Amino acid sequence: MQKLEKFLTVLVVMSFGGTVLPALIANGALPTGPLDVESPGVMIIFAVTYLIILFLLMLRQGVIWRVPTVNPVLTALLILAFVSAAWSVFPDVTLRRAVALTFTTLFGLYLALRWRLDEAVALLATGLGMLLLLSFVFVAALPQIGVDQDIHRGAWKGVFFQKNVTGRMIVWFSLSVLWLDWIGCRPKWLLRGSFLAAFVLLIMSRSGTGLLSTIMVAVVMLSVRLLRVNIRTLIPALALLGFGALVAATLISADFREAMYMLGRDTTLTGRTELWRFAREMLKDDFVLGYGYAAFWYGLYGPASYYTTGWGITSIHNGWLELLLDAGLPGLVMMLYLMGRMLFGGVLVARYVDWREAPWILSVALGLLAVSISESVFLERHSLNWVVFVLGVTRVIILRRRATAPIPAPAPQAATPAYAGAGGLGYAPTR
Repeated sequence: MQKLEKFLTVLVVMSFGGTVLPALIANGALPTGPLDVESPGVMIIFAVTYLIILFLLMLRQGVIWRVPTVNPVLTALLILAFVSAAWSVFPDVTLRRAVALTFTTLFGLYLALRWRLDEAVALLATGLGMLLLLSFVFVAALPQIGVDQDIHRGAWKGVFFQKNVTGRMIVWFSLSVLWLDWIGCRPKWLLRGSFLAAFVLLIMSRSGTGLLSTIMVAVVMLSVRLLRVNIRTLIPALALLGFGALVAATLISADFREAMYMLGRDTTLTGRTELWRFAREMLKDDFVLGYGYAAFWYGLYGPASYYTTGWGITSIHNGWLELLLDAGLPGLVMMLYLMGRMLFGGVLVARYVDWREAPWILSVALGLLAVSISESVFLERHSLNWVVFVLGVTRVIILRRRATAPIPAPAPQAATPAYAGAGGLGYAPTR
């Protein structure tokens, strides 16, 4: 049964990978135009995925009862997504997409509650590894899909919708295999070889954000041991890291145009700054509650119809602005709390509880913070970005509760039998 459970878990990982596969399967042929990610056929495929998630939860009855209470703030975010239908510009769209977000969140909670972290990360790496392998196949055999033919002509995107999605998935795959290698999982040759292959795909995808994020999470993971050292060593080490970050930020700001060119971007971050100005203007009217979960970018007559129809834009490309558009100020506050808990809780876990899990958790948190500047990664439905966040923040909560739980008093022991000397007489041996 456990083999079936792992197989189904890997299938869900692959379905949430942001690929063209569901649309290709639903259409039954190669697309002649833009893929419709919300066509009836695609929705049927995701409905099957929901049933698989429910089946996985039903296999573990103990997990089901812990889901609503293990992370109350996360539960409140899901409730807010549903409640936002009351003021949404498209209530039916908000409700439908809130259901999708719920199942995506349930899968992240299942990974955190059902498996040890090394098992959960191995399952993530397996699913992503299969997608990366398929990406090389698509690049070679189906270049009309595997290679960008539009704005970023020639960039490899494999089975993913867009090269930046390819970059984000490679970040999580690289982090996973590096961490599994770091904690001693085998075979080493497979972990290191797959990392090198993923890095080649990352370079060919021309995803600057993905490249920087991959380097950053690798450095963070290898640096977490510093949190275990003596406090007299820790403070100078953190000061040195902070000074290095300040110098890097100063150099980038001094020649911002050149820095963006090196990352394959222009000073508008490929048009993002115009989107951000538009979002700030729109938020002046609905700053407190937003426009309803996942409703702002929907439809020909919605608030962002100019960009959805003219540019084909479906997100603001900034995690925090997207939160305000979707869930308003309450959603932003709850997300800041969860991210803060993941970061500061991860530091405490690294220093006092479990230094093996902390590197993966902290790397995920910092990786998401880095990506959230230019991509909408929070409250994403059908997305591994949200799955790994839910997994990471839930593991922090579990480890912190475990560390602060009162130690139960030892059970009374039976009297030690008398030492069997001659005739069974004598005394119990002292220890």
